[in-house]
Amino acid sequence: MSDFFVRAMSETDLPDVLAIERKAYAFPWSQKGFENALDQGLNFVFENPQKQIIGYGCFLTVLDEATLMNLCISPDYQGQGIAKSALKQLLEKLQDNFQFIYLEVRESNRPARNLYTKFGFSEDGIRKNYYPAWIKKDGVQTEGREDAVLMSKALSKS
Repeated sequence: MSDFFVRAMSETDLPDVLAIERKAYAFPWSQKGFENALDQGLNFVFENPQKQIIGYGCFLTVLDEATLMNLCISPDYQGQGIAKSALKQLLEKLQDNFQFIYLEVRESNRPARNLYTKFGFSEDGIRKNYYPAWIKKDGVQTEGREDAVLMSKALSKS
């Protein structure tokens, strides 16, 4: 699906964004987390032609650096190339005002890591036990922690 639009996220988008977040993640952000993101960073939603929100991206910015805090496509729309197209558009929006972009991604999230690598992000290190995670051990699922892969990319002005 290439027919979608990227626009600034507003507070009125939060119910739709939270519904996607809860559907997509075992450990979703809270409403307060998104409210803080709206107060502190650059946040975008991705809408289909029917103006339905199908994903979002949240960035925290400091001086000439942007950190991708959350990039999510609704599970109903995953596997259609939306994340690739959205990331391309977001990087284009950021490149005139920021020199570097950083992110952390779950070590187990191979599709996201592959996507970021295709866009020129480098894997810079590991943040141990960064994310909450469900760990299966001896047939029992318990709450544990998962490592994050630190990634970065230098942005160039067009």
